[in-house]
Formats: sequence, C-alpha cells, structure tokens
Amino acid sequence: MIPIPDATELDKLPREFFGGGRILPALVPACCVDMGLLATFQDRMRAAGETVLVQRMRYDRRYALERIALGHAMADALLRRVAVMLFEVYQGGPGR
Repeated sequence: MIPIPDATELDKLPREFFGGGRILPALVPACCVDMGLLATFQDRMRAAGETVLVQRMRYDRRYALERIALGHAMADALLRRVAVMLFEVYQGGPGR
C-alpha cells in the first residue's frame, strides 16, 4: 500500500499564495473559502471531539459536506451557525 502524504501545512505555503489576504483558492462552487471561517469551524469541531482537515475541506467537496453536516448536528450553537455559513459557500450561496 502506498502511504498517503500529509496535507500541506498552511504555514509552509509561500505568502504570495494567500494573495495578501486570508482567502485561499479552493475547488468549491463559490471559488474561495475564508480561512478564518474554516479555522473557527476546525476549532469548534475539535472542542466537540471531532477532527477537521482544513486542506481536505478545500478540495474534497464530499468530505467537506460530511464534516459540515456533522458540525450542524452538534450542540454548540456557534458551530451550527458556522456550519450553515460554510454550507452556503459550498452550495454557491451568498457571495457568489
């Protein structure tokens, strides 16, 4: 079995990759995902005992939607709100 390499760490990416902001290009319908929103989602999910791979959220739509659905099912009201915001991004909602 071929080992799967770890996802790229954000702090190892060149500053130019970020385009001067915290919006990263992604393969989602809305084209870009706010890294602050993803970081909040990751932190709240971690607090709930769940793992979120940010890099995978940016490029694997199915994984992202599964994580978003799980986040929305949690008791944390802020996590549910962030999950809804991310769902809108992945569905190409507000901000298109």
